[in-house]
Amino acid sequence: MSLELASLVRLALFYVSTMLVLNNHEIAGLLSLDEVIATVEAALIANEQNSCLVPKRMHIDWGENTFLSMPSFSDTYFGTKLVSVVPGNNKQQLAVTNGAMLLNDAHTGFPLAIMNAAKLTALRTGALGAIGIRYMTPPDINTVGLIGCGVQGIQQAIFACAVRPVTKIYCLQRSATSMTAFTAELREQFPSVAVIPCKDAATILQHTNVIIAASRSATPVLPNDTRLLENKHFISIGSYKPDMQELPDHVFRLSGKLAIDSVFAKTETGDIINPLRKGILQEKDVFTIGKLLTGEVKVDVTGTTAYKSAGMALFDLFMAKALYEAAKARNIGTHISF
Repeated sequence: MSLELASLVRLALFYVSTMLVLNNHEIAGLLSLDEVIATVEAALIANEQNSCLVPKRMHIDWGENTFLSMPSFSDTYFGTKLVSVVPGNNKQQLAVTNGAMLLNDAHTGFPLAIMNAAKLTALRTGALGAIGIRYMTPPDINTVGLIGCGVQGIQQAIFACAVRPVTKIYCLQRSATSMTAFTAELREQFPSVAVIPCKDAATILQHTNVIIAASRSATPVLPNDTRLLENKHFISIGSYKPDMQELPDHVFRLSGKLAIDSVFAKTETGDIINPLRKGILQEKDVFTIGKLLTGEVKVDVTGTTAYKSAGMALFDLFMAKALYEAAKARNIGTHISF
């Protein structure tokens, strides 16, 4: 065996017998915003084409806390994301959402990588919001309203700026401290975008036509006022339980249709369950946003539009694949014996 071939064999055996670990910092720098968005768009299209297997995720509530197990399978990889949502962590200045993403080789079943699921989730959810803006708002919008300026809120703001020429973001201010942190993080990537704190949601609606809700509120975060809601564009990111609804009923009455990121969301979040139960929307009015990407469905972006993202394991699998392959190509991360 030649020295060159022997070296390649040793390298192959090394990757087969070790698992790659990617932490929060490493994940953050591996892909550009455009690459993250393209990765999630590819997952949405794959879902429409039924080329991957996505079982219904396991959702367990334990008091106010939530545990999620999210598996998904493709021809080359399969993955499982394990996530905990612990609202009480806020009081201890700890992250509310934590977890790990395990990526496996689909042919051998061997675990290839384990990575920070909180960062991966933040990035793919930011991209899902940006996809809603890209396909459901006019191309020249330059302002965005934001309810919820935490981890998800900052990602929504950053990714919105990546797909539209945003100059101002109107934010509902809960505290001066959180607004300072939000502004500082946004300006690291988009220093020219102005952040404007607002005292209430009505003020935000008066200044912008695109509103993103990234809260964990059980009740709508916007006034149920047709005059304020008409011909605007709404994205709900935060609600994730049947008893949570971020958008008011009149949003669905005005839009007449609702885009969702997966069919699973129909039974998981109040922003879909309640409009259907009340008869505000019919089943035929609810469609997956992937159909906008494939051209199967079209929407009038000059009128009121509504989009609900609840997440899906396939987005995590595609993100984990992209991160793993980028990390291998750039020799980033830590390899551990397994």
